Amino acid sequence: MNCRDCHKEQREERGCEKDSVIPGRWKIGDDFYQRCPIKLITEDTNEYLFAYQFYKEGFLPNGKGWANESMKFIQAMKIISSEVNKNE
Repeated sequence: MNCRDCHKEQREERGCEKDSVIPGRWKIGDDFYQRCPIKLITEDTNEYLFAYQFYKEGFLPNGKGWANESMKFIQAMKIISSEVNKNE
C-alpha cells in the first residue's frame, strides 16, 4: 500500500487520518483496527521490519554474535519472527 495512491474517500474509508467510518475495517490475524495499518508503523518499527530480512539471512547489525546485539534488537526479532510464523 502506498499512501499517495489513496484519494480522499479512500483515506476516510481506510482510516488514514482518523478512525475509519467502517467498523472493524482492518483485520490482521485475530485483531481488528480502525486505522490504516501503515499509520501504526513507527519509524523505529519500520527499521526493525527492514532489519528482519537481514536477520533471517544471518546478518546481524554489529557483525559479530548475539552477545554483541542489544536486547531491544533481539526482542524485536523474536516478536517479528513469531508474528511471521503465525501467518505462514
